[in-house]
Amino acid sequence: MKRTALFFGSFNPIHHGHLNVARAAIETGKIKEVIFIVSPQNPFKRDVDLLPEQQRLGLVSAVLSREKQMTCSDVEFKLSRPNYTINTLRHLDVLLDSNPHTLLMGADIFVQMKTWQGATEMLSHDLMIYPRAGWQLPEESDKITLLNSPMISISATMIRQKVERQEEINHLVPEEVAAFFYETHLK
Repeated sequence: MKRTALFFGSFNPIHHGHLNVARAAIETGKIKEVIFIVSPQNPFKRDVDLLPEQQRLGLVSAVLSREKQMTCSDVEFKLSRPNYTINTLRHLDVLLDSNPHTLLMGADIFVQMKTWQGATEMLSHDLMIYPRAGWQLPEESDKITLLNSPMISISATMIRQKVERQEEINHLVPEEVAAFFYETHLK
């Protein structure tokens, strides 16, 4: 049975790397859809580095409106803060009870997640892990699927730095994201 992939992130901003990972997950034949879970506030990131939460949610929603098997969720916007991934996951486990789901994440998040609140419970879920530069992939197992996708060399941090320096970003982000930055930051 095909599963729903839950792709958690700040998406600050969403970029081609995120979309390529989601497409690669769908192309495995194991995933029927990818839900981008936009995090309004990340306990591990400084708020000063984040675009306003509604702007990030709006950008993800606009970009995914063209994608047939991808949607975005504001479920974390409705939970009390600070929120941790485990709380969202418990909430989604109830909502998606009859719909099997997999956590889609990079190798960097997989390694870091071991220190998170509720890590043992999160690691009991099915995981689909994609490669990230500088991070070792875990061994594949009955709970871990390794996503055979190209190494992603795009990061949201790099995009924000390029915006600060007034550099071209069209090749890194969908047109809605580029238009947003050109309108608000690159005039």
